[in-house]
Amino acid sequence: MSNDEIDRMAIAIVDGGQSKDLLQALNDRRFPATVIDAEGGFLHETKVTLIVGLSHERLQEFFAVVRESCPSRTRYMPMGVELSLSPGYPVMIEVRVGGAVVFVVPVERFVRL
Repeated sequence: MSNDEIDRMAIAIVDGGQSKDLLQALNDRRFPATVIDAEGGFLHETKVTLIVGLSHERLQEFFAVVRESCPSRTRYMPMGVELSLSPGYPVMIEVRVGGAVVFVVPVERFVRL
């Protein structure tokens, strides 16, 4: 992809466990990505931020790759607050994990030095 074709920057935040499959799928479809590891959020799990420069014409293809590689799922976690109603057993709550959060911003200029 030439520098002239890059007019969008996608910033995708994905689950650390799904990032390897996503990176492989993006590389297979010629979407080069920069990877930034992070940890945090409600579950204090590893997250990976991918920064991808691409053409607006390939945005839907990019979304399809992310959707396919990063499905969301349900996980049950202890609520963390003990209630007198359940001695010995933590109260479990349903939490959605996986999936991806994607931001797309226009790129005024892209230069590879």
